[in-house]
Amino acid sequence: MGSKRRQRKSWGSRALVALVVAGLSAAGVKCGLERGLEGLGLDFGQDSPARPSPSPGRSTGPSPPKGAPPKGAPSPRPPAQSAHLELGVPARTGARAARAEAPASDDHLMIKPQYALSYNRSRNVANWVSWRLDAASFGDTPRHRGKFLADAALPDGWYRVQHDDYTGSGFDRGHMVRSEERTRTPDDNKATFLLTNILPQRHELNAGPWLRLEEACQELAQKERRVLFVIAGGLFDERGRAATLGKGVAVPEAFFKIAVVLEPGQGPDDIGPATRVIAAVMPNETGILEQGWGQYRTTVDEIERRAGYDMLTALPEAVQRTLEARTDDGPAGGR
Repeated sequence: MGSKRRQRKSWGSRALVALVVAGLSAAGVKCGLERGLEGLGLDFGQDSPARPSPSPGRSTGPSPPKGAPPKGAPSPRPPAQSAHLELGVPARTGARAARAEAPASDDHLMIKPQYALSYNRSRNVANWVSWRLDAASFGDTPRHRGKFLADAALPDGWYRVQHDDYTGSGFDRGHMVRSEERTRTPDDNKATFLLTNILPQRHELNAGPWLRLEEACQELAQKERRVLFVIAGGLFDERGRAATLGKGVAVPEAFFKIAVVLEPGQGPDDIGPATRVIAAVMPNETGILEQGWGQYRTTVDEIERRAGYDMLTALPEAVQRTLEARTDDGPAGGR
């Protein structure tokens, strides 16, 4: 993707002190911060435990606090607002970010205990879903039985996709976070059946190469004790046209998945130029049931171009450039 240009805003101590000096009440401070966050192009879901900054990169200030690292030393990673966003909140880029008419409701951040996502009200599906996957994600909980679930955490007045929107459409209710990846508790598994975690997939994709990549990720996490940070979602016609099903549920023309794979015992701070990153784009079409996932490998740069999002935003720029330009050549795994 080359050198990226990002506008990063820091809500540092200077801003808070200025607000207090100005005599604002606690409610006034909150409102001021919310207006500033909305100006950055992100809306926030009702089930978020907090209103995090949408630009989770390193903040800077003219006067480092006492005890700060020497000038020129790497800044410590800021705490993530969710374990599922430790590599950063994907940020809209290019024309999508520049369009004044693009509503914040088309990039509505929702943080759940099991995953985080950006919801698009115009399309009635997620732009992306992000989650952490490790051996502790798996347990003995059986798969949820019954209908898929409307997400009550969407704002009042928004259409909440229903199970029956998919019925008779010819498309599967395709999980982003797989049911099998959340079997530690019944609540974890049930959360994967919320329709904000679901996009329309052709069965040949859902039961074919997409499933095989899911199985490969499970093998890495469960058998090899790796920690994975995963982002997945749909890709749409770049001219803005998309088929729909039910009451306006947009159908992607392709799907992407990014998995940053850490070695056993590593954490996000250990990610470097040699870290394995799996990136794949698969067509949402028939006739691919027997295909493996490996042939669909691509670069994060290509996914960013097609999705209109900057991924892995919490990583240092130099590390991003290296990881995002490389096509994975590791073992395919799975079946």
